[in-house]
Amino acid sequence: MNGEILKNLLENGIKNGAYPCYAAAVGGKDGVLFREFGGNRALYPDVLPITEDTLFDMASLSKLIGTTMAALKLIEGGRLSLESKVGDYFESCCGKEGITVFELMTHTSGIKAHFPLWLRGINPNDAVAEILREPFGYETGSNAVYTCMGYILLGKIIEKIENEPLDRVVKRLVFEPLGMKNSFYCPPADKICAATERDADSGEIICGVVHDENARFLGGVSGNAGIFCTLDDCIIFAEMLAKKGEGFISKRIFELAITDHTPNFDEHRGLGFQLVGRRYGHTGFTGTSIFVHRDTQEYLILLTNRVHPTRERAGLYNVRKSLNLEIFGE
Repeated sequence: MNGEILKNLLENGIKNGAYPCYAAAVGGKDGVLFREFGGNRALYPDVLPITEDTLFDMASLSKLIGTTMAALKLIEGGRLSLESKVGDYFESCCGKEGITVFELMTHTSGIKAHFPLWLRGINPNDAVAEILREPFGYETGSNAVYTCMGYILLGKIIEKIENEPLDRVVKRLVFEPLGMKNSFYCPPADKICAATERDADSGEIICGVVHDENARFLGGVSGNAGIFCTLDDCIIFAEMLAKKGEGFISKRIFELAITDHTPNFDEHRGLGFQLVGRRYGHTGFTGTSIFVHRDTQEYLILLTNRVHPTRERAGLYNVRKSLNLEIFGE
């Protein structure tokens, strides 16, 4: 690994308009090997440089950091089972009562990928009922189709089991045990955050408020999105992943989580993990990603705000691809 090459790739991402700022780290068995920041956390209404304590909106990476890890801890503790069904927790499931936690975590539930709860004219408390009322997108168990809606449902199941909001569950089961002291749903107002998109309705730049519309509709605490983290907290999390959960979760549960449960489907999915080649991890729509190589135990963290001031940016995929080739050789 050549640190200068990595830095040049990251800086070129700014120059080419892929994102306004980045925070990146590479590490492995020997600790952190590369840690770098660059660019501006905001371009509008003022230009503000990134700081080392800048929080990034994790977007769908929240599924892995929060919802998945909380679910795995509950499974390990016997409070949740992969065979548990949606009908065990909710009434009037509209034919979805047989969907299992396994199917929610592997994105094989048949639930549609996405639909706008915030435009349905419902109360946030009716989100579960609305998801269950929506027609299936495909037959349960016949394919793997990534779905935010299924993970919103999984978050609500976790809340039912623990009888407390998801943010408190994740703080207790994930953030506190790992020592992630700068990770939050709905970050405090005094925290520095990377700006995201210009809100289409208000015209204001979104900053410190979750970018995902469904998660925002649900008050910023949702199974699909909502977590904000610093790079250093992501390093803590990535190191745990690289060590196959050592000190956090049993090796048996972790290995089950990174097993490819959908080898013959359109997507390769573990339990909440995205599997790409020999890597396991997840990405987020705002421009975030954490991946670990299962053989070398090396990890790559790339945090950006590529949706600032608009999601109509291109180039992040090419930066990720170049970094993956440099670090992982794939």
